[in-house]
Amino acid sequence: MSRVHRLRLSDRIFFVTVNLLRTLPPFTEAEFPVILSSVDESRRRLRFALCGYVLMPDHWHALLWPRDPITISRLVMDVKSVSARHLNQQRQRRGPLWQHQFWDRFVRHSKEYAQRLNYMHSNPVRKGLVAKPDEWRWSSFRNFSMEQSERAACPIEIDYVEIPDSYRG
Repeated sequence: MSRVHRLRLSDRIFFVTVNLLRTLPPFTEAEFPVILSSVDESRRRLRFALCGYVLMPDHWHALLWPRDPITISRLVMDVKSVSARHLNQQRQRRGPLWQHQFWDRFVRHSKEYAQRLNYMHSNPVRKGLVAKPDEWRWSSFRNFSMEQSERAACPIEIDYVEIPDSYRG
């Protein structure tokens, strides 16, 4: 039996990173909607909260909140499986798509939650894909806009959660 604590945890917000296999070509613009659709498919079935995300050409980050009894490992495994099936079909290929492991850290307080959102939304700028976070369509940045039209143009609706100062993951 594994001694990794996260395998038994639920009801915490996790910051996760999932990487594309290094031997595969990066995602195209046409594949980003497939990834988001896969996340949404898993979200409807497993009933977890999607608190924020960013899709990059070779990986994705998300803030995910699995509800008991679903663990973060089960949740990520499901998203990876569903997305691999759809993306492999689109790419007309078979086999693994994602690196076997994923990275996670549970969010310990509201300040860390805000830091993780900022990190995700700034990732496309740091990688030189855009000049400002709002220019990258494949993140939850616009979901936090005060403009209704900006939020309506988002490719997927996130779950808005307010982290109380007393939250301790």
